[in-house]
Amino acid sequence: MIPTVREVLALPVLAAGRPLVVGGERHLDRPVRWVHISEATDLTHLLEGGELVLSTGLPLTGDEASVEAYLRMLGEQRVAGLVVELGTHIAQVPGRLGALADAAGVPVVALTAEIRFVEVTQQVHRLIVADRYEEVEFARTTHEVFTSLNIARASTTDIVTRASQILGAPLVLEDLTRHVLAFCTAGAPAAGLLDNWAERSRLRAPDQEAEQAAWPSVPVGVGAERWGRLVLPAAGPSPARARMVLERAAQSLQLHRMLQQERDALVVQALGGLLDDLLSGRVGDESEALARAGALGLAPSTRYVPLVVRVPRLPEGDALRQGEVDRQLLTAVRQSVTSAGHTAIVSIRREGTVAVVMTCAGALGQGDADTALAAVCRGLRERLTERHAPRRPGGEGTAAWVAGTAPAAGSLVAAARGIAEAEHVADVGVTMPERGRLYRSTDVRLRGLIALLRDDHRVQAFAETELGRLLDHDARTGEDLLGLLRTHLESAGSKTETARRSGLSRPTLYSRLRTLERVLGVSLESAESRTSLHTALMVLEARRGGR
Repeated sequence: MIPTVREVLALPVLAAGRPLVVGGERHLDRPVRWVHISEATDLTHLLEGGELVLSTGLPLTGDEASVEAYLRMLGEQRVAGLVVELGTHIAQVPGRLGALADAAGVPVVALTAEIRFVEVTQQVHRLIVADRYEEVEFARTTHEVFTSLNIARASTTDIVTRASQILGAPLVLEDLTRHVLAFCTAGAPAAGLLDNWAERSRLRAPDQEAEQAAWPSVPVGVGAERWGRLVLPAAGPSPARARMVLERAAQSLQLHRMLQQERDALVVQALGGLLDDLLSGRVGDESEALARAGALGLAPSTRYVPLVVRVPRLPEGDALRQGEVDRQLLTAVRQSVTSAGHTAIVSIRREGTVAVVMTCAGALGQGDADTALAAVCRGLRERLTERHAPRRPGGEGTAAWVAGTAPAAGSLVAAARGIAEAEHVADVGVTMPERGRLYRSTDVRLRGLIALLRDDHRVQAFAETELGRLLDHDARTGEDLLGLLRTHLESAGSKTETARRSGLSRPTLYSRLRTLERVLGVSLESAESRTSLHTALMVLEARRGGR
């Protein structure tokens, strides 16, 4: 670290001069950027700030007004301090020097014994150069670490963990609604770090007026596409170093997100095998589709049913475990279809997702499809939920499966087109409270759509715009106006029903509703406002329920 005036005075070469602090003592912790030896009374054009000025006292030989002007000039130049050696030009400290130094805000130190100024400059400059070299070395090491992480396509968790290790302090990556996406405790208890995180983060946000000091943080994302924030909730290294590491980590996180989005898009657009050709439309002829499917073991049928089975994805960075779960899920689906007496095209669509187009021969139309789906789901419950449910610490593993379907079709090509709807339903179903069951489009409406889009940064930004001020208010005051808003919206804006559900008296309820309107900046009498607020509330609930 760059030395302070106090640390410089403790050096043996200066300690030999028996230093005596004359004035400006409360400024002794200023950093010393350089050492300057001068007897001139005007250093305006020679100093840049942060210098420790060494003198034998010639500028202090004038009257009190000239001494005061000299010290004021040093203060205006933002010097680190003034060291005066007694004996050459002045034998003792001038009477009011201490008071003048305090007024100018300049530490003034008198040396009562003679020393060699050149040794002072050598030793202090050696410390400063060493500090600069250490900073350059730290920057180089940080650059190499994050470059290696980028080349290795490290996960979000790996990037946050490595940044935390460099800083030697806990680090949290949060999204726009203050939900924790990844964290590293740096040895601290996780419960203490994450307890009431959203509320504590709001109170320590840089743009939040609060009594507590703001936590160091940097946004993650590019321009208007900002999607998160890296937060350092504990004391770490110097602010400059912390800022450097946080910014490099944020760049790596953004690069990882871009690569991940590109990979996901390529997977969706470039599925392998027959199912990929059906989904992409490269095979649109029914006879060709049936011929290829028959060669893969799909029996001819009068009806085909699209089905997608989903399990929650494992934490990023656990690729081996994710691959194992995907293989177990694929095996369970194939076995369930076979044991139910059907044939199917089955493929891993993406991580934690298996897509199926299966036969359901019969003359009952949709009734046959329902029977076939019920049989397959019974097999999945036996293989995943009851007997073969691999679990992971802090999660449910494949036991948390859900399935989504779409209407059966009379052709293989048409049924394959239904995979998109089935996948949509399954993606929503995995966010619903009930697992291990089949969902249809009639089971998921607006709330399901919001649950599906809850990770989109634009949806999060909408929710934050609508409810951020209210959440900030509740975090500061400890009130639960958000709960009152929820009750009022669920009561369709009826004050009578809100009073009944909340147990509040009419005057109290009216007062709190006025406070709600003032904090939110909208009228609760407007149906459009209530709809917008209710949608934002669903976004927050989906974010919390889907974790």
